[in-house]
Formats: sequence, C-alpha cells, structure tokens
Amino acid sequence: MTDEATQRLQDAEEHKKSYDGIMGAATEVGVPGALGLTMMFTSLVMANGVLLSILAGVAVYVLSHIIVKMFFSHH
Repeated sequence: MTDEATQRLQDAEEHKKSYDGIMGAATEVGVPGALGLTMMFTSLVMANGVLLSILAGVAVYVLSHIIVKMFFSHH
C-alpha cells in the first residue's frame, strides 16, 4: 500500500506540473493572441486599413498580455 500511495503522489505532482504548463501557455499566449486576432479582423471588417488593423491587433495583444499577467500574478 505504501508503494501505491507513493505512486499516486508522484502522479498527482506530475499532473499538477502538466496543468500549470498548459494553463501558463493558454493565459500568457492563447488568450491575448485570440483577442489580438479578433481585434485585427474586426478592424479589417470595419475598413480601417491593413496597417491600422495590425497596429490595433498588436496593441490589444500587448495590453491583454499585461492584464492577464497582473491578474494571475498572485501565485
């Protein structure tokens, strides 16, 4: 039973590392990237021009990345 408990503890630690890695990638890159692309394509549909659309997408990406980092900085 001790071997099984040790194995379960190791599995739980490995799952936690995997979860933290996935959530870190999703919040640091995925969410800001999706919001940036959304803003870029919305700006294109509104006929604001390609350059302004790219700049808006980059600005939203940077801003949302900063906000997400501040929100999850309690770790």
